[in-house]
Amino acid sequence: ITVMQKLGCREAEAYFAASEYAHAIEPTAATAFGCGAMYYKKGDIEKSVQYFDNAIELEQDLIQKADYCFTVAQILFGNKQLSKARQYARKSIEYNGANGKPYILIAQMYATSPNWSDEPALNKCTYFAVIDKLQKAKSVDPSIAEEADKHIRTYAGYTPKDEDLFFIGLKKGNAVTIGGWIGETTTIR
Repeated sequence: ITVMQKLGCREAEAYFAASEYAHAIEPTAATAFGCGAMYYKKGDIEKSVQYFDNAIELEQDLIQKADYCFTVAQILFGNKQLSKARQYARKSIEYNGANGKPYILIAQMYATSPNWSDEPALNKCTYFAVIDKLQKAKSVDPSIAEEADKHIRTYAGYTPKDEDLFFIGLKKGNAVTIGGWIGETTTIR
């Protein structure tokens, strides 16, 4: 397996088979992650997440645990399992609070599903929660500040206008709880 990894053969069927056999004999975080990657490539998301969970459980290094969690969050986000993806992104943050990427991913999740109310202005308030996550990302990880700022500029254009808020009895400084699966409170600005 090590030789195949060094030769860049991580996509070969033999590598996947060897990883699964090695994992059965002596499970490690690396073999579990390899099996998870194999099942992901095969399109079996449920089985891949089971192996990734095993990798997270077996891994001792917190930074690596965080990376594994982030990988699972990305996979689940790509498969539109937003609530579950956010759980893994939050686990990644627990293991490595200095990484801003999970916050950016959560912001992207929120941005893909802003419609939780019949009131369009309230739906647009979702973008305040998106911006909150992006600001948090750059506050914990200055290395991603440029990326976060780019997203902030984009999503700021989707927030509700003052007159739209006025008609539903809200104004800048008010707190609003975003409904649906997001369930977070943010401040109108």
